[in-house]
Amino acid sequence: MDIRKHCQLCDHQLVDFKTGTICGITNRKPDFVNKCVNAKFDEKLESKIKMANVEYQSVLRTKWLVYANFIIFLVVALAVILGGYFLAQYLLKFAAIGAAPIIISLIGLLFVLPLAIGPLKTYLNDLKLAKANKEAVDRVVDLYGIKYDIDIRFGKKYHGTQEVDVDLRINK
Repeated sequence: MDIRKHCQLCDHQLVDFKTGTICGITNRKPDFVNKCVNAKFDEKLESKIKMANVEYQSVLRTKWLVYANFIIFLVVALAVILGGYFLAQYLLKFAAIGAAPIIISLIGLLFVLPLAIGPLKTYLNDLKLAKANKEAVDRVVDLYGIKYDIDIRFGKKYHGTQEVDVDLRINK
């Protein structure tokens, strides 16, 4: 495990732009093996736990909306592509073929299908990052024998800002 993850939760962490993370007690780079004996987990720990869990739950809340968006736009894209195909088949009966069926199919393929795939890829990337961040915090917390219970309640959203109420209980 990267020992800087410990320091990111410790109140003794100092960040120097030349050398990076250093310990506020030793004024050196961290050099412990498994656990730091000088670690002090208070304000930064609470903040990081809240931030990681809120971010993870926030991403999870969009799951059904993203999947519904994917299904709807996938169906529309397939309908547009098939519409172009069937229009071409219909025109072939009259020994006429034009650019319209190809253009219709390309619109479905190049413009409508990305509306299905783009948000899904973004959601999956955001979920992967949020989950990794939460798991990194949880691994460090477990290593030091710290347990926590968290209750997150999402309120109304005002002008793009989500109202969140977090109740965190840490047991050391």
